[in-house]
Amino acid sequence: FAFLVEIVKNNPDLIRFKREWKKEIAASGGDASTAGVATVTQKTKLAVVDLFIVPRHISDGLELDRDAVMAANAKTDERKGTGFLTKTECRALIETYIEKENLVDPKGKGRVLVNGPICDALYRVSKKNKQPDQKTAEYPTSVKRKELIEKWIGRMDKGHALVQMPGSKILNLGRGGPKPVDIEVEFRQGNRRKFLTRLRGMEEYGVEGEALCRDVAHRFACSGSVETDPVGRPALRKGRVELVFQGHLSEELAALLTGDEASTGHGGAKGSGYSLPKSVINVVLRKGVPARKKR
Repeated sequence: FAFLVEIVKNNPDLIRFKREWKKEIAASGGDASTAGVATVTQKTKLAVVDLFIVPRHISDGLELDRDAVMAANAKTDERKGTGFLTKTECRALIETYIEKENLVDPKGKGRVLVNGPICDALYRVSKKNKQPDQKTAEYPTSVKRKELIEKWIGRMDKGHALVQMPGSKILNLGRGGPKPVDIEVEFRQGNRRKFLTRLRGMEEYGVEGEALCRDVAHRFACSGSVETDPVGRPALRKGRVELVFQGHLSEELAALLTGDEASTGHGGAKGSGYSLPKSVINVVLRKGVPARKKR
């Protein structure tokens, strides 16, 4: 038997070996500085970020800077010139307008004067939305800055970004809210003691339906099927499917798809390769279906 007693780091043979080893790595196109260092792969997650779009009539009415409205100087290339603004960028638009038009109210601390364009954009009710018996409204001439900014944000069109973390890489930009992934639990036909769990919408986040069906069936030891035209159900978009599993799997599927294995006691959710945002998971329990007990 042989035992390692000591390593002499300044041994000439060891030094010569290290030099030759690094040369071989460099010659093969590798990075000698990371030789012998284990690579740690960090699991990515998906997140939804709220974005805002300035309506054209508001932008024109206040004569806002076109580049600022279109996010021409956005930090990420994916947003540049798209008109999708962060909340900070959106707020900066109205703050800049207030300073440019000298609308800081000298008579009230933290208050802002409401000029014609702001009144039209944020307070005046359009003829289209005006009720027949609605009286002529009195509009404010001065409001709290905080109130004005909240009103401004509320008047924006809503958008969102699907972002890969870490790294904040934008995968998709869209108007309105993110598409939901629906998990719906119902009673099996003619049997109020057994359940079916339906799942749809996963393709929006890069999850292939048939592969997910096989994975779920294997992890949770249940039967699953893939339906392209489910009877009596809302129509599916082209190329989309609905997955149907036996059992009440709302908790397990939500945990698996979000990668949050701690939210379920079922071991099948461990080691999930999925990373959908929790905010897009929409769980619906049909009439009479009981909620799962908290663990």
